Amino acid sequence: MTAVRKIVDSNSLTGIFDLPIALQNRKVEVVLFPVEETDEIPASTRQKTLRMTMAQVEEWAKAPEIQNLVGILKGTDLPENVNIHDIRGQRLAEKYNA
Repeated sequence: MTAVRKIVDSNSLTGIFDLPIALQNRKVEVVLFPVEETDEIPASTRQKTLRMTMAQVEEWAKAPEIQNLVGILKGTDLPENVNIHDIRGQRLAEKYNA
């Protein structure tokens, strides 16, 4: 990544930045870095990730299949043919001491 560093008189920056009093009337160091825009990244190098809004995540988290998996099952000796309904039943039993 390319960067530029330069020491300048802070008075020359007053038209660009609102400087705090501690930085006014003195020499300051300015460091410039390019902003990486996602549109400029070639499609071949972009990560392919699932993008969801917070509302979509919250709605998805309410699904019974996800709620069944929240928490840790006390027993790890689950039979091989266990299904999601069995896990849900076990979780409810643990939760309500049934």
